[in-house]
Amino acid sequence: MTQRSAWLAVALCGLLAALIAGCGPKPESTEMPMISKGGGPKAPAAPQQQTIRQAGSNTLVQVARAWQQAFNVKHPDVQIAVSGEGTGTGFTALIDGAAEIANASRKIKDKELEQAKAKGITPVEHLVAYDGIAVIVHKDNPLTEIALEKLSDIYTGKITDWSAVGASGLGKIQVFARDSASGTFESFKELVIQLHGKEKERDYAPSVLNQPSTQAIMQSVAQTKSGIGYVGLGYVDETVKVLAVIPPGGGKGVLPSAQTVRDKSYPVARELYCYTSGEPTGIVKEYLDWIKGPEGQDIVAREGFIPVG
Repeated sequence: MTQRSAWLAVALCGLLAALIAGCGPKPESTEMPMISKGGGPKAPAAPQQQTIRQAGSNTLVQVARAWQQAFNVKHPDVQIAVSGEGTGTGFTALIDGAAEIANASRKIKDKELEQAKAKGITPVEHLVAYDGIAVIVHKDNPLTEIALEKLSDIYTGKITDWSAVGASGLGKIQVFARDSASGTFESFKELVIQLHGKEKERDYAPSVLNQPSTQAIMQSVAQTKSGIGYVGLGYVDETVKVLAVIPPGGGKGVLPSAQTVRDKSYPVARELYCYTSGEPTGIVKEYLDWIKGPEGQDIVAREGFIPVG
């Protein structure tokens, strides 16, 4: 090989080596990672809970849906699921972690508290409204009032004919009630059937026809001339007639209204609640604070119930 050829070979090898080096991996960046004021790498912010599952009371379901719609106007990013199969199902969902809020038309029972404790749940009660349980009959029923004791006798089966309470010609009383999962079922049992808890041995008669919802009771009574039932005050409309209830011991019959429920002169009044697992935080707390505030309570009144403020 000539000297010129040798130099040419050396040059070509150098050029090839330079090209190979240029195609190799790039050196690691020397840019420093973002450091937080605490000294370590800055962690990404934890996402805030934006889902609320609200289950339970059928009495409260129409109010809860109105709360949902109004709250979502200002907070469209919050997903609020509302269901109303009954107070008992709401407590079960809360205890099982299937709901953040249990709507209730009665206080939680000792048995339910024990079940919650066994699962590490501490139910916290939030008063959100007052309600009067209205006693309803068919529009053509001539009665205008009924004594609490007589109403108890109707639901226990001691009185079976309308003539026994002054409504001749209507025949046998067809009695409607909510199903046993309902908080209204329990409240009516204590306040009416058991005469404000004084007659614990009293219970619903086997002949009572249980209905799956408040709407079903309204429809059944409206279509049954001999029917009687009970619903939350917010559900009453012109399709049925509301009876005044004479308090225990006698006196003048009292119709359910905002005033008579507040002053407790109406003998079949109660409180309505939301329950949470422990003290609420985050979006659940914000939602409950809003419910108990002016906007949420305006909706309570608009839906026919009584605000707590």
